[in-house]
Amino acid sequence: MLKYQEIITESSAELSTLEKRHRNSVVGRRVGMLRRLKSGEARSMAVVAKQLNYSLRQCQRWFKSYQAEGLEGVLKASQQGKASHERMTAAAWQALRTAMLAGEISTAREACELVAEHGVIYTNERSLNKLFARHKIKAKTGRPQNRQTEPAAQEAFKKSSARR
Repeated sequence: MLKYQEIITESSAELSTLEKRHRNSVVGRRVGMLRRLKSGEARSMAVVAKQLNYSLRQCQRWFKSYQAEGLEGVLKASQQGKASHERMTAAAWQALRTAMLAGEISTAREACELVAEHGVIYTNERSLNKLFARHKIKAKTGRPQNRQTEPAAQEAFKKSSARR
C-alpha cells in the first residue's frame, strides 16, 4: 500500500489553499484528492474516488500525473479533446462578415458553404453555431415585409427606423 503522506510533498494547508482557489473546477477536485490523501481523510485511492464521485481509474490518472510532473501536472487543465486553434482563417472571417452584412446569407448551411470556399470545412451547422456563440455573433434578421410593398417605401421605412 502506498504511503500517500510521504509521497505528497506539499502540506495539507497549502493544498487546502489551492483547493479553495480552484473551487468548483476539475483542478480543484484534483487538488482536493491530494489534500485528502495527504491529511489522511482518505486512506486509499478507492475511498477518495468515492468521496469525489469520480471513478477509481480517473483518480489514479490524476495521481500518476502528480507523480510524473508534481503539482504542476495536477494544476494544468486537461486539453484532451480541445482544438489548439480555430479553423477559421482571416480571409474566411472577412468573406463571412461581408456576406452577412450584405444580407447574402440567411442560414447556417449557407455560411458553412461560404467558408468551405475559403478552405474551412465545417461538417454541420451546429459546429458553426458554436463558433458564432463563442464569438458572440447573433443571427439577426429584419422584420418581414410584404412582397407587394414597393422597394422605395421599404428603404424609407428602414431609414426612419434607423434614426430612432
